[in-house]
Amino acid sequence: MMSTRCCDEVAMRTLKIALIGFFLISFNLLTPLRTGHAAVEVKQLYQARVAVESQTASERNEALRTALTNTLLKVSGDDAVLEHESVQLALQNVRNFVVQYGYQQEAEELLLWVQFDQPQIDRVIQQADSGVWSSRRPELLFWVVAEDENLQRQILGGGDDWPVINELKTAAETRGLPVKLPLLDLNDSMSLSVVDLWARFEDRIAFASSRYDTDGVVVARMYQADSAVTDDDWMLDWTLVLGGIRWRGEVTAMQPEQLGSMLVADVTQQLSQRFRIGSNAEMAGTWRIKVRELSQFMDVLKAEKLLLELPSVNRVQLIQYGEHEAEFELFIQTDVAQIMQAIDLSKPFTAVNPDRRSEFEMPIYRWSQS
Repeated sequence: MMSTRCCDEVAMRTLKIALIGFFLISFNLLTPLRTGHAAVEVKQLYQARVAVESQTASERNEALRTALTNTLLKVSGDDAVLEHESVQLALQNVRNFVVQYGYQQEAEELLLWVQFDQPQIDRVIQQADSGVWSSRRPELLFWVVAEDENLQRQILGGGDDWPVINELKTAAETRGLPVKLPLLDLNDSMSLSVVDLWARFEDRIAFASSRYDTDGVVVARMYQADSAVTDDDWMLDWTLVLGGIRWRGEVTAMQPEQLGSMLVADVTQQLSQRFRIGSNAEMAGTWRIKVRELSQFMDVLKAEKLLLELPSVNRVQLIQYGEHEAEFELFIQTDVAQIMQAIDLSKPFTAVNPDRRSEFEMPIYRWSQS
């Protein structure tokens, strides 16, 4: 019986691979080639919306504090800022940070909408010894596979009404993390199995993920926790592959649906720790870069504007422009390496000499905005 079963599995696997090849050939014939993906620009970083029951002053004040808390987390990606004295003081004087607010009705839900003052938000985050995470953020594909009490495993997609996935989506929106969830259609089912995900077969996962055109891929596994390890009932471990970098982590909770928001918080914390930019007066100075393929002066102005939007860049000056190449001088208040990381995440800029870049050698970028 075991021999027959193995032969059947091999035959099915062979058929599956053949079908995958057929669908890929058909797909490639009908679909134009994809270009490399770049980070997504997160809009409205300094805005927040909070559900409220009424428009009373007491509820509005509480909602404003919640909105400020969410905005600080979204801009910094750093949970630790909430414990800092300067942030605690800001939460007690939240109106000092509000530019405007209003109420919005969505279906049967009343929402308080708030626009906060960007310079003040950035300042209080820097006072809390943290930094600002640029609005250019990597988009991530989340593969989530769940094991239930009966040890049955299932891949959870974005199209189904799973509480843990709903929590993941809500947390990602609140935290300003661009995410995609798999469709779990025929293409996915033919190219990736539950076993592939649970075992984290990287080649299979990379193959199935390529159609979604994201910057990175998260594989999360949720299951009942070992009582010898934690008092919580459920555990989720995750890995993230982003370029040549790999992260991993785990979270626990009493209820499985709580793991969705905790997963996003953990991933965001680790990502922002690498990419956020702090302000350091001791590192204040100037730094120059070259940008090529600026075919018209309007492109020069666009490039200058994007560079000025980078955190801890106080001023950008055009030094020279000719033969479709511009040289810019940036007045910065942080480490040069952090500025280079932020530029690398900006879609229009492509590094020409990434292997030879340093804070002492002028980096060269190619302008590729369509």
